[in-house]
Amino acid sequence: MYKVTIKTSQGGTVTAYAEENENLLSFLRNQEYAIPSPCGGKGVCGKCKVKITAGEEVLSAPYMNTRAISQEEWEQGYRLSCRIKITEDLTLELQEKQDVQAEILTTGQYNVALDPSLKKQFVKLIPPSIHDQTSDAERLEAALAPAVISDPSLLYSLPDILRESDYKVTATTFHNDIIRVESGNHEADFYGIAIDIGTTTVVGVLINLATGKEECVYSVLNPQKAHGDDVISRIDYTIENTDGLTKLKELMRTEISKMLVYFTEKTGVRASSIYHIVAVGNTVMMHLFAGIPAKHIAVSPFIPVIARSFTIDADEMSIPIYPKGKITMVPMVAGYVGADTIAAVLASGMAESSEISLLIDIGTNGEMALGNKDRIITCSTAAGPAFEGGHIRFGLGGVSGAINNVQVNEHGVSITTIGNKPARGICGSGVVDAAAQMLRQKLLEPYGRMISKDEAVEIAPGLADRFEEFDGKQAFRIASKSEGAAQDIVITQKDIREIQLAKGAIAAGIHILMDEMGIGVDDIDNVYLAGGFGNYIDYDHAVDIGLIRRELRQKVVPIGNGALTGAKMMLLSKSSMAAAEKLNSIMEYIELSSRLDFQTLFVDYMEFS
Repeated sequence: MYKVTIKTSQGGTVTAYAEENENLLSFLRNQEYAIPSPCGGKGVCGKCKVKITAGEEVLSAPYMNTRAISQEEWEQGYRLSCRIKITEDLTLELQEKQDVQAEILTTGQYNVALDPSLKKQFVKLIPPSIHDQTSDAERLEAALAPAVISDPSLLYSLPDILRESDYKVTATTFHNDIIRVESGNHEADFYGIAIDIGTTTVVGVLINLATGKEECVYSVLNPQKAHGDDVISRIDYTIENTDGLTKLKELMRTEISKMLVYFTEKTGVRASSIYHIVAVGNTVMMHLFAGIPAKHIAVSPFIPVIARSFTIDADEMSIPIYPKGKITMVPMVAGYVGADTIAAVLASGMAESSEISLLIDIGTNGEMALGNKDRIITCSTAAGPAFEGGHIRFGLGGVSGAINNVQVNEHGVSITTIGNKPARGICGSGVVDAAAQMLRQKLLEPYGRMISKDEAVEIAPGLADRFEEFDGKQAFRIASKSEGAAQDIVITQKDIREIQLAKGAIAAGIHILMDEMGIGVDDIDNVYLAGGFGNYIDYDHAVDIGLIRRELRQKVVPIGNGALTGAKMMLLSKSSMAAAEKLNSIMEYIELSSRLDFQTLFVDYMEFS
């Protein structure tokens, strides 16, 4: 065992003991330090850096030439925790024990008739007599026809419940299956949960199924982020670790159990009064939640185990609602267009309209759908990480202290942060702002080259002192310690290239959808932007960098968290659930990697225009 002393920026010190050769990143996470690692511990993202202040072997190791950590940082004692095996006593400093609040979008508008798939019905049965010797089960089934008891365990308690209640009972049914019988009238004691399991965030809403009222909201960063920020990293984790799939499954189920505790404490609703959970998410998240292998989604031809909807009893998934309550996984389209896209399409209403609409949902991935009631085609790109702070040198998700707005003029830079906290990094909307503003001030050229400091003296003299070299490359400082930030924060030339790659892929995907549909940009009537990024982004700036076509600017309609909204609609309305099933059967998927024209269009759209 080796002693590891951890010092935080708040002045705290913690001592813990590690096994020999234990990975430092895993060790720190076991100590409940939420160290980011978007690359899944592969040593390429540089986000898991810690400062080692004592540890002879670690500090004497020669510099490893990598973009993930600069030589200057190395000489100061910074190391990638994912690359360190603990073989000696260590002392290290952490920026902070991260306990940041995520800015997670939970809103969205919907209007459906209250008609859930589960029903609770109070019935008064005629007691048996010498002239009516109908069995208890058949007596109840006759009152609830066509519902029947298919679970034999209900029969054990049924006779006592009927007689103790004088044959006045409340029955809960799922489609035509009676799943619970209670003594007395409990029609009002009836709840469900809609959950959006995102790659980055998890949001759940407790809803009264008797009234349709939303009672409570719970949002949190996805705990699986500890094993990679993107779906491929998490699939890799399940392949490289024999218990990887089980661990990721349990992380999610444990988080949902925490959600239930939060709901019950906040509202007083008993967990046993919650009967239905409707879950949406991308195809990989659905597989991991259900404990189904997702490894074949990662390799061509990218095939999921299941794409249709399926329902599992709560006790089979160890989710502590009513044991025979139902967990419904919403149908998916393909390996990289999931239940969240179907839910967002449902929420937008585009499948019921003759108008042609474009749906864009930029999360960890970028999913797009184009069409109307006659036809909807979809595609997906791995472009999301740059717009969620991934692959960006000082990138963050939507958490407190993340720069979410950037303004640049000839005199300087102004920023705002989530929660009005000292700037710790920059999130997706801030990244788009920064690129657009730098273009406007001619600090960036249309094809993405950042001007040099010498050029800035001529072009924008008031901003020239913000240009500096970072990791041997050109960079532009948007915040500094002297301006109140927690650290100096720059946009690097590599960051700009990441933005170009991301927006180029999305724009190329949209172009291909239009070609496949046989329409032009003027034929699109509505552009629905779903998700947090679509809600908070400055649309003009998105146009400036070419993420959204200029002709579509006035057609943009933000729909909030479309995935969660769709999940709520399906929880409350069996007709909405049926509509999702129909979408599963009619939505077409285009695999962009198989398109010969994608690479050409991708390169064309990388230019800022």
